[in-house]
Amino acid sequence: MAARLAGKVALVSGSTRGIGRSIAEMFAAEGAAVAVTGRTEEKGHKVVSRITEAGGTAAFFRLDVTDEGSVEEVIAATVERFGSLTTLINNAAPTDVVATTVIPVHQYSTEDWNRIMVGALTGNVFWASKHAWPHLAAADGASILNISSGQSLAGFTGFGAYAAAKGGMNSLTRVLAVEGAADSIRCNCLVVGRVQSGRGDSGVGVGKATGGRLTRMGTPNDVAYAALWLSSDEAAYVTGDLIPVDGGSSINGDVALDA
Repeated sequence: MAARLAGKVALVSGSTRGIGRSIAEMFAAEGAAVAVTGRTEEKGHKVVSRITEAGGTAAFFRLDVTDEGSVEEVIAATVERFGSLTTLINNAAPTDVVATTVIPVHQYSTEDWNRIMVGALTGNVFWASKHAWPHLAAADGASILNISSGQSLAGFTGFGAYAAAKGGMNSLTRVLAVEGAADSIRCNCLVVGRVQSGRGDSGVGVGKATGGRLTRMGTPNDVAYAALWLSSDEAAYVTGDLIPVDGGSSINGDVALDA
């Protein structure tokens, strides 16, 4: 059987760990050339080594999604290195800032609010899509995939900026799908529930097998498999969709946090 992403060139933001790393490694295993990106070079080069040792193709590019110049440069460098760009995975998020600003909306500083919005939405989706667009429009089978959160669907105290950014990502997904149709660019979104982060999550109490909810936490690979299908030609007629990857937790409104 042919590799499902043969001929694809994918840029995955925030792919030095967690969900992004799983997407990068799975995409490479399925034949894509992968631009591994992030702020930490050591971690990025380790991911590239894992991919190349397994027979895949990848290169690391240091990316700061809060800097438009960095976003533009990494996209250009990816095209220069691999010859095209067919697949943009907008996965990065300023989790370090989010984790240290778990406070009510009225207590946010404007600086912290803007840092989260730029890191999760403006840089991660707007700038990336803007600068990738000409390359995606020139490619066959191009797509954009946004990685959103269950926090965009429900209210959680202390996560106002992150929820707003992810809600904006959900809405922007559909706008990009409409605008991309003329250029044959698909755009979809995965709305991710509670997923093991590798930072000590126990999963205790996560599932109760009620309302359709599974009894385990998700894994980064659960998200990567969904991303693989949506980025492949198997999903060539799928665009503008928000697809939950949450073990069923949103079936009855019981939306779980992503980890």
